[in-house]
Amino acid sequence: MTIEEQLSTVETLAQALTAERDDLRSTVEKLTVGAADELTAVKAEVVTKDARISELTVAFEAATAEIATLKALVSDLEASKVSASKEAANIVAKTGSQPVLAEQPAVQTEKSVEQIREEYSTMKPSAERVAFLKKHQAAILYGRTK
Repeated sequence: MTIEEQLSTVETLAQALTAERDDLRSTVEKLTVGAADELTAVKAEVVTKDARISELTVAFEAATAEIATLKALVSDLEASKVSASKEAANIVAKTGSQPVLAEQPAVQTEKSVEQIREEYSTMKPSAERVAFLKKHQAAILYGRTK
């Protein structure tokens, strides 16, 4: 191989390497520009999400404050609540009348001898039956009330 041929081969190789280098440079530039564009888009998305997080944080803090206020209001209302019957008794007392109690003790009517004997006969043997007999002995044994 002559020098001219070697020079020609080297020039051909140099041109091929230059073309390959230019092609790689072009590819790297495209990737760099694409990566830069993606990075810019990601940065914009991060800024948007940070703004939304800030909004949600403010809303959360406001809701927390409102919950605390409502809890305080509920505890105040619980402390100051009065039952309806107590309030009615207070109103009646202000008018000077005596309130009528809803749970008045029942007036005990005297039982007849037959009722006492029937109640005693339905009871099963127990300490309660013995106590009932002692209390109503006259009616059960002799047929008379006190």
